[in-house]
Amino acid sequence: MGLYTGVVIPLTLVTNRWAGEKFDQSIAVRTLLMIAALSFITMCLALSQVSSLPVFLAVTIPLMSLTNMGSGIGFAYGRVRAEQLQLDTTAMNSWLRISVSLGWMIGPALSYSVIAVSGFTAAFLIAALLGAVWLFVMLLSIPNGFRAPSKTRKQNTGGPVNWGLLLAGGTCVLFTATNSLFVSAMPLYFVTEVALPEFTPGLSLSIKCAVEIGAIFVSAFLAERFGFKPVLLASAALGIAGMLLFSIASSIWHVAAISALEGLYYGLFAGVAITYVQSFAPNRLGRATATYMNSLFLGGMIGSVSMGFIASSFDFRAVLFVAAACSATALCAVALGGRRHAQN
Repeated sequence: MGLYTGVVIPLTLVTNRWAGEKFDQSIAVRTLLMIAALSFITMCLALSQVSSLPVFLAVTIPLMSLTNMGSGIGFAYGRVRAEQLQLDTTAMNSWLRISVSLGWMIGPALSYSVIAVSGFTAAFLIAALLGAVWLFVMLLSIPNGFRAPSKTRKQNTGGPVNWGLLLAGGTCVLFTATNSLFVSAMPLYFVTEVALPEFTPGLSLSIKCAVEIGAIFVSAFLAERFGFKPVLLASAALGIAGMLLFSIASSIWHVAAISALEGLYYGLFAGVAITYVQSFAPNRLGRATATYMNSLFLGGMIGSVSMGFIASSFDFRAVLFVAAACSATALCAVALGGRRHAQN
């Protein structure tokens, strides 16, 4: 699993960047999403039949990296389609992000349930079936030949570095690293160091996800009213407070209350982050969205990998302090970033 994570995430960063450039060059959106969907279906079918490690590495890693680019293209398509239909782009991105959160709430639970009853083969076959549904819905919902408008094209890929976009992407890395550090450490921290019941991590995650979805929905309205920066600054401040409060939590009720705070922190970030990043490159939505998606993968990898080293060197409470430091750094990065207001 360590080898898989260490290889598939760097490859995903490359495929996301490649797909973003192709989107900006007005390659048909259906083509890019078909590559992602067919890669996922093929990968699931292969995993349902083969358990060889060499096959796993040779097949799963490249196909998963191609699959992962589908989310970024979906977000970029949603933004462009919203502009064409004169919809609120911030609200559209928030709805798309809510759909991702709902998928993460349903998918893992369904997967573990299927594995418990019928085994891994059945889980992979059902995943392949869901991939086929994804492909079918995509073909029905996305207009044939839909491409990014000509204003996003840029034949000369040189030019000055977009430092604002890079800073916005780096800010997302910090937010995501905070979340990844906490989620990675949470189960063992609550059960072994705080000595809470074994159902505590699940309870915490459920409360967080429920509040997160509501916060994502509200974030669009807050961004329209106050702009992106105040929303992200509030999110970072809540992230700092949540991590520090978790470090002194001693009961289930403490955890439940702080989990709601954590859901509010991450929901505010998730609801406006993609639009915030896109605002730094409105004529290169493919590249901007790829930067956003790559920041999520990179932040997740940094958090999950570093958690083990921090906990081994100190303890799981130290992981929370590092997570709080990441949110504090994100707060500074947002404060230093460009003044971007929500744009329809």
